[in-house]
Amino acid sequence: MPIRQEAVGRVLVVTIDNPQVKNAFDKATIDELRQIFDGIAFRDQLPLDAGPGPAIGQDGRYRPHVIVLQAGGNVFCAGAHLGEMKALGKADYQENVAAAMDMGGMFRAVRNCPVPVVARVQGPAFGGGVGLVAACDIVVAGPKAKFAFSEVRLGIVPGVISPLVIDRIGQASARTYFLTGDTIESDEAFGLGLVDRLASGGDGPGGLDDVLNATVDSLLKGGAGALSLCKSLLEGAQSLGYTRSGELTARMIAEARTNPEAQAALASFFEGRNAPWVEDDAWTGVPDSNHNKEEGTE
Repeated sequence: MPIRQEAVGRVLVVTIDNPQVKNAFDKATIDELRQIFDGIAFRDQLPLDAGPGPAIGQDGRYRPHVIVLQAGGNVFCAGAHLGEMKALGKADYQENVAAAMDMGGMFRAVRNCPVPVVARVQGPAFGGGVGLVAACDIVVAGPKAKFAFSEVRLGIVPGVISPLVIDRIGQASARTYFLTGDTIESDEAFGLGLVDRLASGGDGPGGLDDVLNATVDSLLKGGAGALSLCKSLLEGAQSLGYTRSGELTARMIAEARTNPEAQAALASFFEGRNAPWVEDDAWTGVPDSNHNKEEGTE
């Protein structure tokens, strides 16, 4: 299968691993990614005393605390699979609508996942690949990452990814890059807000995995339930706007304050201890022997 899953402590690492086609979205990849991220919502919340190795992997009982989404090889994702796109060009309108809805559903599953999703972008992302990046909560990218909405140069449009991208970089920037198809280098993507944390080159301090691990470690310090509520809060407050969001925001803080997670964290704070879920050692990522390498096969 084109997707690998690996539990590393309280973190689920999801790897798109089909470098022969530059990790392009064929139907199998779309279906599996959607199944993974949709399925997380139906799992039990991590218990406070889950320990270092809870059952969060494939078919696990619990939601992970954090999800890292990465790709094997040199390319993060080349977008839609060109062979399947060519076949869809010969299909009728309704088949094309259905295929687009399937892909859009996959992006929305990532965006709506009740667990923080961190993208590790080691190389280029084009078309739908940029949409996948934009669907993630936090994007960590290295200097070899670059992005392009190449759809117009193929005579098509960045349809189902457009709301995600516009939400990240704004209408004006999206207009420029949707229409021109020009490449966005990693530093420019950082300035636009498409990338949240930009890593330097190399494997040392400030490198891609160093920045990724620090980001994940920060997330692991937050309560798993609170992180999920924060994602719902962000979506709800934006959807309702300031004027209509008063009751929603009040209900969400009340829900957070009265749940066992917050009570345990507050008790720990007043006793001078870390919250029950905070581990002494920082998260150091996937073991080197299993980590996908930037210099993989394209």
